Amino acid sequence: MSSNRTLLFNRLEVKYWIDRTTRTALTRDLLAFMRPDAHSDAAGAYLVRSLYYDTPDFMAFQEKVAGVMTRHKLRVRAYGENPNETPIVRFEVKSRYLSYIHKITVDIQRGDYEEIESSLQRRLLPPVRVMENTSVSKEFFRLLRQYNMSPKVLIQYRRQAFERVELGRVRANFDDELFATSHLDLLGPLRGGRRLQQYGRAIFEIKVDGVMPYWLHQLIAKYNLQSEAISKYCFAMRSEARFSAVGRPAEYV
Repeated sequence: MSSNRTLLFNRLEVKYWIDRTTRTALTRDLLAFMRPDAHSDAAGAYLVRSLYYDTPDFMAFQEKVAGVMTRHKLRVRAYGENPNETPIVRFEVKSRYLSYIHKITVDIQRGDYEEIESSLQRRLLPPVRVMENTSVSKEFFRLLRQYNMSPKVLIQYRRQAFERVELGRVRANFDDELFATSHLDLLGPLRGGRRLQQYGRAIFEIKVDGVMPYWLHQLIAKYNLQSEAISKYCFAMRSEARFSAVGRPAEYV
């Protein structure tokens, strides 16, 4: 494999629904403390596309809905306006323990991903050279095989992100233009995408490695933000009509 890296970190994550007016004012305040993410385009944002995995009985979905305090999420992710041209594909295992996140991230070269994807589609382990590479975490493939997971839905959205480094890394982002589809081609054109958000609504997310800084607490209080258990994956699965839509929050219908 020509390029890979593994990241291990623990962090606090909280999410909020916000409207366009709040977003405009909050963005101005964030820029007083943070800078735009280095990967942003000229408009200050970038496209994210994720392929989510789950078990035949949708264990990950059910655990999220039930609020299980310790759970795992597997996804494969590509970045950029043209996923077909992305040089890197990211494999992620995201584990939650109470309010804290532990994530294992491995970046794979595009050519290696296509070979791995072919193996996974045939329910086989990745090529031997991948499994024998000591610098690549095998946790994604271990959980995939242990729980008999397979891709269930493809999600795409646009992210406007900000970052700051204090004692730990602080990130804040707005996610909108959220679409989901049952066509599971991560690097191909988006087909059959269904919009999961109302126009003018966005998900505001805060990610902190360590303790949330005081100035961020002040911003949350200033705009009276109320954190919610927001899951793009759960929204997408409900939009697939695989689960009941009764009681679905108005924010994403």
